[in-house]
Amino acid sequence: MPREDRRLHFSNEESYKAISNLCAQKGIAKPVAGMLQRVDINLENPLAIDLFIENAKTLEIEVATFTKDFIIAALMIMCQSGGIPMAKRAKKDLEIIDEQLVLCIQILR
Repeated sequence: MPREDRRLHFSNEESYKAISNLCAQKGIAKPVAGMLQRVDINLENPLAIDLFIENAKTLEIEVATFTKDFIIAALMIMCQSGGIPMAKRAKKDLEIIDEQLVLCIQILR
């Protein structure tokens, strides 16, 4: 059976914005205001992602942790609002390439 694989690469600025927007929408604490420097898999929970954010006020790096599912949802919402189609039946996953988030979409035909 053929399949389609897509990979959508997000800049750190886009990732930060998508995650902050979903936090605001869900009424949960947003990550500290600043610039996302890099992302990495959480060492204690492989189903979570650590965001290393440079605090805009103190310039110190702070770590915010979110589940992969939450981040996938945030990136999907950003894609949908930007007119990038998302197949509902597609399998969605998250990869980290060059310390940036990549949304992986696999559609089985």
